[in-house]
Amino acid sequence: MDYETKPVSRHDLRKFAPEFRMMFHVPLTGPLPVMQLLDKFADVFPGSNYQIVEDSDLPPLTMALCEINDDGGYTIEIKESVYTGACGTSCGPNPGFICHEICHAFLLSKGYTPLRPIEHSGVKIPAYCSMEWQAKALCGEVMIPYEESIGMSEETLVATYHVSWAFAEYRCRMGNKTLSTPLDGDAE
Repeated sequence: MDYETKPVSRHDLRKFAPEFRMMFHVPLTGPLPVMQLLDKFADVFPGSNYQIVEDSDLPPLTMALCEINDDGGYTIEIKESVYTGACGTSCGPNPGFICHEICHAFLLSKGYTPLRPIEHSGVKIPAYCSMEWQAKALCGEVMIPYEESIGMSEETLVATYHVSWAFAEYRCRMGNKTLSTPLDGDAE
């Protein structure tokens, strides 16, 4: 399910990316060590934790899930196959699924909280007000530092940042698109 939240532009999300990396004490450039972020998650967000769950415990298309917990932090549930895949290799989609959920926690901590659910409501909201779009866009900005990656091919992005081909394809498709509108939420 997705939720409507206060708006944020890709430009602002791009500015959040270095802050995100600094919070976890990882380099501002190069590939993102997602499993290190996961190990530091409770230190960065007190009261938080993560759990590895059976694949059947989450819906089929949900690879991981971040929720606010009773301890004042966040709990990330990660499908066992996703966790195992992320541990087995730092490449591909699995680290991105985990990073996406950590991005939800980061955005929630910055006040991008749910205003109302939008699934099945029939209401179409702009992407920049969608919690899922915001986490996905921030995840892309965190995993592929923008300035450093300008002009790179999909192959180079995958090899350099260990991201999925889908992330690399999207980054190349967006290219050097200028951020011309104050709220530039695209549908992807």
